[in-house]
Amino acid sequence: MDGSGYREMHEVWYVEGTSWSPVVEAVAREEAVGIYCDGLLVEEISCTPEDLEDLAVGYVFTSGVLADLDECSCIEAVSGNRRFEIRPCDLRALCASRAAQALRSRGIEADGAPFGVSPEAVHRASFALLDAQRMHRGTGATHAAAFADFEGRYRCVREDIGRHNAVDKLIGALLREGVDPLSGFVHLSSRCALDLVRKCATYGIRLVSTVSAPTSAVLEFADERGITLCAFARNGHFTVYTHPETLVRR
Repeated sequence: MDGSGYREMHEVWYVEGTSWSPVVEAVAREEAVGIYCDGLLVEEISCTPEDLEDLAVGYVFTSGVLADLDECSCIEAVSGNRRFEIRPCDLRALCASRAAQALRSRGIEADGAPFGVSPEAVHRASFALLDAQRMHRGTGATHAAAFADFEGRYRCVREDIGRHNAVDKLIGALLREGVDPLSGFVHLSSRCALDLVRKCATYGIRLVSTVSAPTSAVLEFADERGITLCAFARNGHFTVYTHPETLVRR
């Protein structure tokens, strides 16, 4: 092991034609982490063992275990970070926060503030992705989820061997930092999958760009929720599948 939490170094054989050569390669680490809520196991997740508190927060939020961080009294690592304990608060007056969350999940701004992203911002986020993928450059085995501002500059990037985990880590980090979901957009290294876009919608994200293709189900979901989908976002181009009005045309 090289000291990096996300990878291990292994001696392997590289074969080219009939030639065999011993080499040392980095392999992404994968570990099982348990997430418990009030002592009960919610999920055991196979993941990259970094940014685990973000993963725990993001998972319980996007999966509906908790609708708001105000419902949680503490999140703490147990047994060397291989278990995270979520302790819910007593249920109290959370109607306002839940109502605001419901509005965001439908793509509606509670204060009526305008939301718009330029194509240049999407291009900038796309071009910046590989440089931001520290784990992927080291192992070639991880996905990334990034939150960019309206200029396309990354405010937060999270990586994991699992694309769902990467999104949960990102949303967990944004929640913990109190980032307004309407202050930017999400860019994903993976396919434009329904589960990923649904997680983003839960947080109130209005625009999702991805490097690969969508499916019919995610197009239907995004259209209903008022979410703009920009797929195949790479090499200076992308395809807008839903709600093009969100993009600012110059």
